Amino acid sequence: MRDQNEDYAAVHASTGPDDAWDRPPLFVVADGMGGHAAGEIASRTAVETALDVWTKGAPTSGSKGLRTAVRAANLAVIDAGEAPGRHGMGTTVTALTLSGHEAAVAHVGDSRAYLVRGDSCTQVTVDHSRAGDMLRMRLITAEQAATHPARSQLTRSLGSDPLVQVDVYRQSIELGDTWVLCSDGLWDVVGSRDIVDVVRGIGTHGERATAGDAAHRLVDLAITRGTVDNVSAVVVQVTSDRPIPPEPRRSLFRRRV
Repeated sequence: MRDQNEDYAAVHASTGPDDAWDRPPLFVVADGMGGHAAGEIASRTAVETALDVWTKGAPTSGSKGLRTAVRAANLAVIDAGEAPGRHGMGTTVTALTLSGHEAAVAHVGDSRAYLVRGDSCTQVTVDHSRAGDMLRMRLITAEQAATHPARSQLTRSLGSDPLVQVDVYRQSIELGDTWVLCSDGLWDVVGSRDIVDVVRGIGTHGERATAGDAAHRLVDLAITRGTVDNVSAVVVQVTSDRPIPPEPRRSLFRRRV
């Protein structure tokens, strides 16, 4: 339905042993907006900047490091928007990291993060949209918000304000938890019950069934149901009850060079 894909998603995760990680994993989804190719540039700029800050800076973790990465992404989108033809471009962003026994989510816009635990699916983020604001003020119901004409009118995005407010959520994690990050092209037509059904299939369709397979199934489901927007999904499942190393282990002894 679209000539170009204005969504962008990327992941940083170590492939080495747990105790060899120098920083926690980071998962990011963004949905750009703007004329011509500006939306595509905005989302890619935001995601790549966040990952660059996360991976190349001093080892960091948790909500503080996540907020720093998203704020840097916001400034990068603002700078990129100074180029001709890109004025007014912006993007949503939803980013997840796991550190120790805790998850942290940073969020701006109307992309979403869901937590699937057992048979329940909880939307962790709130939509920064006109309809989302009306829902929080109890002017409309959740059912009305799902189809409201203002559900795609953003009230907050990266690229619009150097001091944009970044929502950060913290949540303890448990073995078996599954996180789903997605753009509105998915959640507009795929409900919480559908997400639970797909996630419960991880590991039940043969040895090759993975969280990545679940992400593809969610995207395919959205397309089958006729979504009119770009669709992106990242699925992350907690498969160990060991803490995720938040930073390099430090020696109690100072090493001489």
